[in-house]
Amino acid sequence: MSRWTHVTQGVLAMIAIALVSTLFLGGMVGGGKAPDQPASSSSPGPVEPTAPAEGERMPGTPEQPLDSYATFPAPENRNADRQVAYESTATPRVEFLDSLGDQAAYATQKFEWKLCDDDSGDQCATVLAPLDWDEPQGPAIELAIRRVVDGDSSRGPLFLNPGGPGFGGQSMATGLAGRFDNFDLIGWDPRGTGESTHVVCGSLTETDALFDLDTSPDDAAEDKALQDGSAAFARQCRDNSGDLLDHITTIDVVRDLDLLRHLVGAEKLNYVGVSYGTFVGATYAHLFPHSVGRMILDAAVEITDSEPIPQTAGFELALDNFIDWCAGSDLCSLGDDAAAIKAQLTDFLTRLDADPVDVNGRQLTQSHAATGIALFLYEDDEAYRTLADVIGRALTGDAADLLLAADILNGRSGNAYDTVAYAFPAMACVDGVDEGAAPVLAEWKDTFDDAPFMAPQMGTSYTCQLWTADSAPQLKLTADGAPTILVVGTTGDSATPYEQAVSMAGQLASGTLLTLESAGHGAVTGDNACIAKAVNRFLYEGEAPEDGTRCS
Repeated sequence: MSRWTHVTQGVLAMIAIALVSTLFLGGMVGGGKAPDQPASSSSPGPVEPTAPAEGERMPGTPEQPLDSYATFPAPENRNADRQVAYESTATPRVEFLDSLGDQAAYATQKFEWKLCDDDSGDQCATVLAPLDWDEPQGPAIELAIRRVVDGDSSRGPLFLNPGGPGFGGQSMATGLAGRFDNFDLIGWDPRGTGESTHVVCGSLTETDALFDLDTSPDDAAEDKALQDGSAAFARQCRDNSGDLLDHITTIDVVRDLDLLRHLVGAEKLNYVGVSYGTFVGATYAHLFPHSVGRMILDAAVEITDSEPIPQTAGFELALDNFIDWCAGSDLCSLGDDAAAIKAQLTDFLTRLDADPVDVNGRQLTQSHAATGIALFLYEDDEAYRTLADVIGRALTGDAADLLLAADILNGRSGNAYDTVAYAFPAMACVDGVDEGAAPVLAEWKDTFDDAPFMAPQMGTSYTCQLWTADSAPQLKLTADGAPTILVVGTTGDSATPYEQAVSMAGQLASGTLLTLESAGHGAVTGDNACIAKAVNRFLYEGEAPEDGTRCS
């Protein structure tokens, strides 16, 4: 499976990368305190942004023309079945704003910081960015940004991105309040997400219809239903989001980020990105290498064009670790033989394929059950007991909690879907390239050897293959000219297999690899003392650990 198909597979599962970041924000990014810094409750003074002097680079403009960057070769049947010719007759629900004019006008906006309306005490603001960075005179979009002031703000702003794509960053800033002495935490909702101008797709009923589809088709009829449902979903998103779908690539996101860096008065970008946030960081460092400050990329995604480890292999490893714990623990009632426990789970999910369990008028399907199990596999062993209890109840017919877990990963809250349910596929599809619908089933089955339980159960997707927007350039990210970038990987990461951190650190010219030998999705947001020491030293003093350093 190639790089371009890798980013489009498993939409039902990968949406969790964004949502589950909220589960581990209780951990401490970097941990501990900064060394001996004065504290103050004062807020930073207002920033008076100015346009760059004549001849200097405008914020949002890459250091080189975009078409001059090296790209990976395109597949022979590039995006063969995308519905790019689809012309919607609907009136989009997404509305744009009037342009500020040229890039200089965008670069001289002033933040009007106000207390956020959620009683957090944080400061919130909105600014505008061009919908199309190459045509700033065209419509504008709105970006929502949050600042958590800490101490005397002497270390400047630290930008945060929790992953996704499709998840906003404001809650990450709030969740990490007080973790970094005298860094003001900046969380923004990237275009397409959260409270920024965001993707809108279908109704609750229409979106339920997508997520209720059998994603592991057993015959031609089920395969056609999956394709038809994916195509209908893509058209719903185009009907409601209009031209926004063509301008939510990661390249667009980092051009916005460079504008925000300038507007808050930061000469260099200090940044912590988790999961998809590592792709944002790597792309920023590639396009704006001389504006990079201290950059930490945790739980790296695949940025090479090599044959990637399928994501389901990471979940398989995490599931096996859970089952081994279960077989040896008095806290798990599923049995004391690992092979028997896995066989029991396989039989249960296989039965659901033909006979879903009723849950208050809805159904726990095979796909929902696998997705619900995956929720808990993002965490380390602290989530094992809860997962064992949830599975145990589902085996007896009480499947409400397992369906709730699936809803969390799929972005369903109560009787509505969160923005991430729509922003994730919209952003993932324009970032990736596919080879059409024809190879999807074969490529899915090719992953069965790597993930014999999770791959068949979690299924596959045609969402990107039938999307209505084209793809961004497939940049070969090297970040030449950037200072040291700290890449952190966890050996038992379920959602972004550790091998991806190794390859990211190797492909980035200044990448330095720091490894945590443990389970869980992400290391920097945890409480490992060794990781905390290395991260703190890098953030506060600019001294990176030796490449290849390992923590346990």
